[in-house]
Amino acid sequence: MLKKSKKPTDDGGAAFGGTTEQKTLTAISNRETAAEKTVIGEKISIEGSIQGDEHLVIEGSMKGNIEIDKHNFAVGQKGRVEGEINAQSVRISGQMIGNIKTKGKVEITREADFMGDIRAKSISVEDGAYFKGSIELEREPHRKTAATGETTAMKNSPPVNAAQTPTTKAADKEK
Repeated sequence: MLKKSKKPTDDGGAAFGGTTEQKTLTAISNRETAAEKTVIGEKISIEGSIQGDEHLVIEGSMKGNIEIDKHNFAVGQKGRVEGEINAQSVRISGQMIGNIKTKGKVEITREADFMGDIRAKSISVEDGAYFKGSIELEREPHRKTAATGETTAMKNSPPVNAAQTPTTKAADKEK
């Protein structure tokens, strides 16, 4: 069952499409309360894609892609998700197979079982969590340029003492 954490809608669920055969579930939030979230209960199973404008927590099972760019996504301890996730921040405490793309942070808790690739600004993996995949951390553009410039300059210039030592030894051999 879909649960709203704040004010329930008066439309009897029409904001969620109404039919169970629908492949895409679009959650429509009340823009006045930015802290609202939708919870997919542990006895609910969804196949299809979810797009929305509020935070989402999966306690049940979900097979499909989730698009909530500007909001947070979480897989609860009993949750199971298989699909691609695109959200502001992601927290995994249950089972997940798929890729995560986020502009914020990915948190993998000790209860998590995660297989997939992560592209994020930062990541934390608690001791005891299972993780199999790859991580690509995004950097700020100005940091990348500065760090690359320093690294290149340091690699291309020989140490001061090393450059002088061979010349000195060569001159000593000639004498």
